[in-house]
Parts: sequence; C-alpha cells; structure tokens
Amino acid sequence: MKNINKAFLALGVAASSIGFSACVDDLNQTPTDPTTITDVANDMDRVFADIYLQFATYGANGSSPVMNYDGGMATFQRAVFTAEEIPTDEACWLWDPDTYGQLNYGYSTPSLPAVFGFYSRMIVNIALCNSFIQQCNDGTFTDGNSEKAQQYILQARALRGACYYYMLSFYENPPFADETTPIGAEPSQPGRAWVYNWVTEDLEDVVATWKASPVATNYGFVGLDMAESVLAKIYLNGEVFSGTADYAKCYEHSKAVIDRLGNGGYYGNGLARSYSALFGYNNDQYAIGGANAVNEIIWTIPASKGDGVNNLTSWAGATFMIAAWNGTNGVNVTVACPTQDAAYANKTGEELLFTDADGVQHIYEYVADADAFTEAKKKYDEAADWEKTVSEFIANVAYSFDPSAAGNVSGTWFNATEGWKCMVARKSFVRKFDWNDVLMSDSDDSRVRFWQTSAHGFVAENPSLVGDDWGNNGYLAMKYTNWVFNEDGTINYDASAAIPMTAEYGGDFAAIRLAEVYLMAAEAILNGGGGSQSEALQYVNYIRQRAMGDNYSPWTSLSMQDLRDERARELYTENVRRTDLIRWNQWCTNYTWEWKGNVASGTNLPEYTKSYPIPLSVLTASSLKQCTGY
Repeated sequence: MKNINKAFLALGVAASSIGFSACVDDLNQTPTDPTTITDVANDMDRVFADIYLQFATYGANGSSPVMNYDGGMATFQRAVFTAEEIPTDEACWLWDPDTYGQLNYGYSTPSLPAVFGFYSRMIVNIALCNSFIQQCNDGTFTDGNSEKAQQYILQARALRGACYYYMLSFYENPPFADETTPIGAEPSQPGRAWVYNWVTEDLEDVVATWKASPVATNYGFVGLDMAESVLAKIYLNGEVFSGTADYAKCYEHSKAVIDRLGNGGYYGNGLARSYSALFGYNNDQYAIGGANAVNEIIWTIPASKGDGVNNLTSWAGATFMIAAWNGTNGVNVTVACPTQDAAYANKTGEELLFTDADGVQHIYEYVADADAFTEAKKKYDEAADWEKTVSEFIANVAYSFDPSAAGNVSGTWFNATEGWKCMVARKSFVRKFDWNDVLMSDSDDSRVRFWQTSAHGFVAENPSLVGDDWGNNGYLAMKYTNWVFNEDGTINYDASAAIPMTAEYGGDFAAIRLAEVYLMAAEAILNGGGGSQSEALQYVNYIRQRAMGDNYSPWTSLSMQDLRDERARELYTENVRRTDLIRWNQWCTNYTWEWKGNVASGTNLPEYTKSYPIPLSVLTASSLKQCTGY
C-alpha cells in the first residue's frame, strides 16, 4: 500500500464551522478554529485532510461528529449502505430493530436512529466541504489563494457533489447550503430540481476546469475521473431528480471517462483482469494513482493496512463488507488420521486424501514422533465421524462441516476473523445469477466465487429476516475478502498469511468503478442518450467477459431488462440498488422481492417511500419541511 499524501495523514483537526446550523446541536460538533493555531498556513492541509477523513472513517482520533449514534454505522460507506442496500433485494439487516426499524421492508420513520445516521453523515460531509471552501475564500489560510488551495477546492467540490447525489436520491426536498451560505444560517429547501441544476452546474465547472488544466490524481484523492463519473451518475437519474431526463449528458460524460480509462489491461478495455482482486486486501493497486496500470477503481476510500501509517479503523468499508456477512459456524479443520508410514512424509493436501469403504473421504497426517503419534491417534479415535470427514478444501486446508449446523462457514475462508452474522441476501436477487444446478450451489459466474450457498448448508429462501434464523434464511453474498490476490485472481497465500486477520486491516472500498461507468453509458444509450445499440452491447459484454471467464459467450442483443439484471449482478452491494430500482420504476411496483412491504412474498410499497424522511430531531431544531407522507 503506497503512502497517502501527508495532507491526508494529518488527521487531527476538524473544520471550524459546518454551515448547517440546524444540525449543530443534533450532531454535537466540537470543531477546532484554525485561526487559534499559530501555523495557519499548515492548517489548510490539516483542515482539508479532515474532509477526506470523514469519508474514510468516523472521525478524528476515533471520535465521530455524529453523536448519539454508533460511530461505525455513521461512517460514510456504511451510512450509505444502510440507505441504499438494506431495504432492497440485495441485503438486509438481521439485528437491532430499535436502530433499523422496518428498513428491511422498505419503510422508515423520522424518529428512526438509522435515518438520523445517514442524513447526518451527508450533512456533516457537505458542511465540511463548504466550510473549507469558505475559509480558502475569506483569507483564513495564508495560502488560501495558492494553486494548491485551488486544487483542494476542486476536490472538495467533487466530494460535495457526491454527497449531494445521495441527498438528491434520498430526499424529495433535500436541505441545501453551499460555500456562500452564511455561517450559522439555516439551510434552505429550494426544491429537488433546483438542487439538481445547481450541483450539475457546479460539477460541470469542476470537470471543465480540470480538463482545461489537467493534473494527476494521487492515490486516495479524487480528481477529474471521479468528478465526471459522479456527474454522469446524477444525470442518469435526471428524470427522478429534476423531472427531465438527461440521458444525453449522462452518455456524454460516461463516454469521456471511458475514452480516458477504457483501454489497456488484460481485456484491452481498462477493466481489471479479476473481479475478486478488486475486492481483496491489495485492491488499492487498481485505484487511480495505484501501482497497477489498470485503474478500474475511479474513487477509492482507503483503509488501514496495518503499516503504522494508514490507521483508518472505521468498522465500515471493506471491514464492514466482510464482517457483516461473515460468521464462523459449524466448521472445524478436519481431524486427520495419523500415520507413521514414511510413504506419506512431506506430502500435503489432496495427496493425503483417502476414501473408505463407504465412499467417505478422510485425510492422513504424517507424524514421525512416537508420543505425538499416540496423542494424534487418541484425538482421531475420539472425534465424531463428521469431524474426520473432509467436506471441502479451502485455502489448501481440509475442513469438516457439522451436519447439524445451520450453515457452514469460517472467517478464515476470507482471511478474516471478524464475523457478525448480520446480513443475508434475498432469494429474488440470488436467482438473477446463472446457476448450474437447481439448488443454486454452483455457478460459472466469478462474481459469486465467495458466496456461501446450499453447498455449505445455507438456504436461499428467506422465511424471516431475523438474526436468530441466520443460516436458515438466506445466502451470504460475500464480495470483499482479506486475501492478497494475484492479477489473474488466484490467491497469494504466502502474502496473505502475513496479514493480521483483524477488523482494523483490509482492502479499500471501491466507491465508483469503471465497470459502473460502462453500464451507465449502456443504459443512457438504450434510453436514447446517444451512441449505438452495438456500443451498448459491447460495454455490457465487457462486463460479462470478465465475470464468466472461460465460459463467456457474448450476448448478441441487449434489452433494458438484460441491462438491469447485469447491473444488479456486477454492482451488488456497491450502494446503487435503491436508486436504481426507483429510476426503473421498480421500487414501489413492477417488481417484488422477499419481505418487500413487510409481506413474506413481497408486495407493493406506497409512493411516499421513494423519499426518506428528514430526521425528527432535525425538524424540531429547525424550520425545515418534512417530506411527503411522514
């Protein structure tokens, strides 16, 4: 992991004001005024660093600015995941009903803590961006007019635009403030279409400025490609956000990103060779500014690598994406049958397998020492039959599965120990993949490589969405792991063994990838935004080529439903699903999934659920208007 720029690592100072006064008390901000510190010029770097910090973890020195709410849950990636994924077919949250309420079913309330959490995270991050730009413009920093400051401002505007993308998606009438909003003033609610026009105009200017004077984007920071990708994401949803479709602009900006990044690499299209490697411990190499020439990860949110430098423990990002799905259950390393036969010396793995008269596989263990052999023989004789039976080799280790367990899984299969047993996927989503058997246990699609399915005793059905039924109420849709991957997707076990298997260390979170840009361009084309049908088909086939590997067979036609399903398969749990379903008019009607609307088989949702409510605590401290239906 390359070092993040020193500005990013100066993680001790918060911005001096947040510009959304209605939220000050609710969020209990305790900012530091940079004018009280002697070396003001250096403080610009430190205050700027806090903006990035608030996207990567929950706060400086482990202190979250979102008070009275779990810090890990309020981290940017996890807060967005709560809003975008938990209410959909892709995931759910099996515990903490007091915090999450009926989000699993598509419903929310103004008093729900989780609603306060993701609203507050967006507000905090927008406010920090606004405040930094204000301080550069008003002379707070001695070098606030420098070229460096101007580059910082562009980055702050790009990050602010990303937050406003989610605000536009989550709220029918989002609160708004920018760097011109007076400190202490209450945010306005000028209307969703107005905010849409403002943020697209602002990002258009950011993109144009960077195109006119190109600068390299360092690892861990945002630049032209991120800003233009966010702009394309907003335009893709133009009809929902503003009432007017903007597919032509979505295609224009998606194509610009593709023209810059969509070349080179194994496939010649800018995509990483392996899907798994994009979500492994060393995925930073595929980010812009990373070590690999292929920069598929356009916006990366860095994580701690345990190197004593990038200490970004957050309980979000890749850590969350592993631990929330994972758990250790009904599994142990197979108890081997000891032998002193020299023929088995220096042999490992499958070479030591033997099959008994009943066709059951076991494994030998060569033990030369006589005393050790006696102990090993005793352990083997006392073990249950299932503990002696090899159920599966994973990471070159033989495992036995307890037949009485509800699901068999071990954190070591993902090179991690943290496991919360908090999430499962819903069957409607699982069925979108191509399976080779009716039990949905085997697929040629590499994107389900680390899923835990019926092959490990899990059930695809969702009879409930409660934690006590974990193992019997859904598959584990594991995407992130803590493995070090080679470029071809094979696991580097030697390098992986050196990684501490703890929650503090893991891969980066891939917030936007080139694959998403390809799919945005294809959708814009199918909606008349420009390009050609053959171009859209080619973009989707790029995605499928990597996913299917040797079993790839190119599609010869592309329907909108094909595209929707492929987007679900490629981008699952990447914080786009709820927005996608609303854009496709499938959130309320036209598509159901398990427990949608709090009905086991799924039912329609009322129109008002397309918007989340403004949190009650914010309303009581301001004159903001609540969203329709709440």
